[in-house]
Amino acid sequence: MLENLLFSLNMSLPLFILLGLGYVLARKGLFSDDYVARTTNLVYYVMLPAKLFMDICETDLTAAFDLRYVEVTVAGVVVQFILAWLCANLLCRDKSKQSAFAHACFRGNFAYLGMALLQNIYNSDAVASTAVILALVLPLYNIQGVILMTVKEGGGGVRVGKILLGVLKNPMVLAILAGLPFAYFHIELPYVATKSLSYLQVATSTMALLVVGASIKLDAIREDFPLLLRVSGIKLLVMPAIWGAMAVAAGLSAEQVVTLTIVGSMPAAVNVYIITDKLGGNGKTACGAVVVTHLFSLFTMTGVVFILRSAGLI
Repeated sequence: MLENLLFSLNMSLPLFILLGLGYVLARKGLFSDDYVARTTNLVYYVMLPAKLFMDICETDLTAAFDLRYVEVTVAGVVVQFILAWLCANLLCRDKSKQSAFAHACFRGNFAYLGMALLQNIYNSDAVASTAVILALVLPLYNIQGVILMTVKEGGGGVRVGKILLGVLKNPMVLAILAGLPFAYFHIELPYVATKSLSYLQVATSTMALLVVGASIKLDAIREDFPLLLRVSGIKLLVMPAIWGAMAVAAGLSAEQVVTLTIVGSMPAAVNVYIITDKLGGNGKTACGAVVVTHLFSLFTMTGVVFILRSAGLI
């Protein structure tokens, strides 16, 4: 048991040390708000797409896109979206905060935090089972987020064409689509391109964790703390249990079970705040949810890895 606990801490603590470093650097003035905003754009529009492109190019699609795995993944995304919506209606009496509540309950920080954790667990820059998550879950999160905000905030009917266009404009989705032909036809990139992209690939997780840490503002949690505790319980405890149970029941491989459980265990993504605020939701509640779920995830993610390790899945 002690060995499993040490393994779990070794997997999760380095991520939170970088988050903490980003927070400290921001509080000390080394990371200004403008710098954080610009660096976030660099990660979002350049570094992360470059990493995703390389990850997809290096993926064995035959092994990664197992039909049963795809079915469970899509089902998991739909189930957690419906559950998050229901929980918001039942557990959040203030209707002005329901969209932020629901959004934080289903949309996890897999791109920045989950991928880094899986890379630590498997000691590899590319984990095959993440290809499905990148290709399906992240675009579906975008679609679900727009649907939620449109309905909850009274923006009118859901325009499917507009939603799909917004998803296809997403730089991460574009990077994934660009990498698929290279993976499918086993096209080898020129050395210069591979080497250049590899520099961005290696730096992405570090920069992403630093800017997420620098974005944490503790004053955003005071007013809504009881509400944010409910969000954290659903996002960090209920969701990974559902994902893990579905994966095990479907008889998926150990790596697939671990990947889907990690997807469910992620704290609320920074995009929860950005999209909620831009589409008319309660930005302060959304920001607080991002902060609190990240803080509690230090313990819950370690616990999830410990359980997976004790179950012999890692």
